[in-house]
Amino acid sequence: MAGYSGTQVNRAYSGSVAAGRAATGRRSVSTGLSSGARKTVLVLIIAVGLVFLLVSLNAYAATLQYDNNVLRAENEYLQAEIDSMNSQIVEQTKVTRIEKLATGKYGMVYPSATNCITISEEEQTGESLAAMIKSEAYN
Repeated sequence: MAGYSGTQVNRAYSGSVAAGRAATGRRSVSTGLSSGARKTVLVLIIAVGLVFLLVSLNAYAATLQYDNNVLRAENEYLQAEIDSMNSQIVEQTKVTRIEKLATGKYGMVYPSATNCITISEEEQTGESLAAMIKSEAYN
């Protein structure tokens, strides 16, 4: 390339590139866009992609919020049911109710002085407690 000027080298190079493309059957694809237009198109594509991403994330967040609201409603219902059961337990275990069931349904009575047995250490005769209670009950 000695002795050629810059434009002659460029023409010779571009000519050899065009000849090489013609020989290989490839054609040069020209988009017809300048580099500024290419940058603008690229920025627009990225912007559209980001908008699509934001819309998708917003829709997903709305779905999660709906599911969360459904779970909260179920939790409130279950908590109300637990509170109701706890109040029923308190009501069923009151002493007055138990006494009413014992005396009414099962015929139980409060013991009188004649139904009580007093056991002291001095009176131990060696027989079992069950035998002593049995003998007192049937006498």
